[in-house]
Amino acid sequence: MTSRSPSSSPTARWIRFRLLLITGGLLFAFLLLIARSFQIQFFQRQDWSDFANKQIQRNLRLEPRRGDIYDRNGQELAVSIEMESLAANPRLIENPKATVRQLSKVIQISASSLNKKLRQKRSFVWLRHYLSPRQADAVRALGIKGIHFVKENRRYYPNVELAGHVIGFVGRDHIGLEGVEVAQDLLLRGHSSTLPGAKDARGEIIYTHGLPDESRPLGYSIRLTLDKRIQYIAERELKQTVNDFEAKSGMTVVMEPQSGEILAMSVFPSFNPNSFSSYGPSVWRNRAVTDAFEPGSTFKIFLAAAALEEGLVHPNDLFYCEQGKYKILNHTIHDLKKFGWLSLAQILRFSSNIGAVKVAEKLGPERFYHYIRAFGFGAPTSIGLSGETSGLIRSPDEWTPVDLGAAGFGQSLSVSAIQLATALGAVANDGLLMRPLLIKEVLDGQGRVVRTNKPRVVRRVISVDTARKMKGLLAAVLRPDGTGARAALAQYQAAGKTGTAQNSNRQSGGYADDRYTASFVGFAPATDPKILVVVVVNEPQKGFHGGEVAAPTFRRIAQQALHAMQVPPERIKGKSEKVAAFDDDLPSQPSLAAFQPVAYSRTNYNQAMVMPDLTGLSLRDALNRLKNFAGSLDIHGSGRVVGQNPEPGRKLSTVDSCSLILAAD
Repeated sequence: MTSRSPSSSPTARWIRFRLLLITGGLLFAFLLLIARSFQIQFFQRQDWSDFANKQIQRNLRLEPRRGDIYDRNGQELAVSIEMESLAANPRLIENPKATVRQLSKVIQISASSLNKKLRQKRSFVWLRHYLSPRQADAVRALGIKGIHFVKENRRYYPNVELAGHVIGFVGRDHIGLEGVEVAQDLLLRGHSSTLPGAKDARGEIIYTHGLPDESRPLGYSIRLTLDKRIQYIAERELKQTVNDFEAKSGMTVVMEPQSGEILAMSVFPSFNPNSFSSYGPSVWRNRAVTDAFEPGSTFKIFLAAAALEEGLVHPNDLFYCEQGKYKILNHTIHDLKKFGWLSLAQILRFSSNIGAVKVAEKLGPERFYHYIRAFGFGAPTSIGLSGETSGLIRSPDEWTPVDLGAAGFGQSLSVSAIQLATALGAVANDGLLMRPLLIKEVLDGQGRVVRTNKPRVVRRVISVDTARKMKGLLAAVLRPDGTGARAALAQYQAAGKTGTAQNSNRQSGGYADDRYTASFVGFAPATDPKILVVVVVNEPQKGFHGGEVAAPTFRRIAQQALHAMQVPPERIKGKSEKVAAFDDDLPSQPSLAAFQPVAYSRTNYNQAMVMPDLTGLSLRDALNRLKNFAGSLDIHGSGRVVGQNPEPGRKLSTVDSCSLILAAD
């Protein structure tokens, strides 16, 4: 009987086979693991690193603080302030009903709306943006778990309605929607930045590059050419005019002729950009830039300038004005009075439509059109505000003899207020047309000037000699017998022109018999203009002539603005002397030399005046009390006056500047 060794038994062989199989499998798996590790470590390293970073990396996006907007003297017109807003994590609210009951009274939100927000299955819900300090303190005192505060920047306009149409406003997302805010949105908004961070196991942010700096990125700030004092004057006087004459609306433009800088631009009805959503889009738009209207007799300025420049007429050339009626084809042109023979000077002074038609016929459509376009009509002025209209100036090929005559007295074409101001500025500026300037400087986050916009000459429209003749002709319009008599200033010799245009009837065509646009355009002092004012009043109900409605507004704005600019008053010689007026016996090239400025003394001018007590007054009332103050004025804050320097009772003859501190009620 033979015996088998244990190692050769089937069982032993099977065990050995299994051991080898397991060992080989483990070795193969180990090799696969090494290969996969090698692949991950060397070939897929970046992909897995990016994947890991996405899970833990949490960069903080820092939105820039929107830049501020200032007037020419550095007074704040638009600022961004940091406020606290309220948010909640509904998952952490233990007693929603009690929370709703407590919060609704404090943050002034209806219980139903608040309850709906807190019932959401989200970790973050906005409850109320921009809490007042009193509301924020009251919420903190409640100590409700799951309620937290978030810092937000809010755009604030400290002067409420002042210059609202020029400045515009921003939306909730801090993007400009109207005015300068939208036109210069990219500059004001600036660029955002990010702060690297990582999330730990509990979801908390770890700032890998240190704690966030309290200072945030800043947008660029802008200094406008507006003068806050003159802007207030223009708005106040325009509002009074619109209300007194029960007009539909009105607008003014105040410009410095030599530079083209806009000192004020007002529109009424006005609006408060802090609560712009309470008004409609029709109220938001800056009508001085976006709306076109027929200029009426103010357009006779440019007709006369063109005719003089071409040498076709002289100031004392006579035109027969047909005793008040002049027929062109099947249309009859009327004058308010029955005029016979009038000189060019008298056509402007008495605003004869028939005389203007006769001058236009002598000039001809092609030459008249050339000067209309040269003065800037029919094209945007490039002032830098959105929605600017070009107006409507048809090609002379489309003009009929009636159109030519109507254009002579400012009908059958349309212009904007800013175009009218710019064109008149060429007359006041010795024939040079300036580009209107609204943005004076751009400042970086540290207040350093990074860009300055300088005055820019567009082109020469008329000669210096023609411009000076026109100054004399327009000064005569303000004589007692001229249509602009009510625009005459007490201490300065002004020049200008009235305008009264029938509004078009969009339903039946033609012109409406009961709707007018009353206007006055002018500048002062006549010999060396420092200020130019355009006043346009739409559809006044109590009176409709420009000399009655708009001329007094020009007088009030120009007089106060010149005082604010500290322009020395002029002394006008007696009535017996001939002063830049054109009667039939006057020479064709008159002079304004009769208006001689006198030595100006601040002591003499303000000797009887003392600084009033302004405490407790609103800003408008305080500025009204200071309307005769010729020094510089600094205003800080908003609300009512709580402090002033100098103190009440001090003689204004010793005061060069005044500071007012305002605070909310």
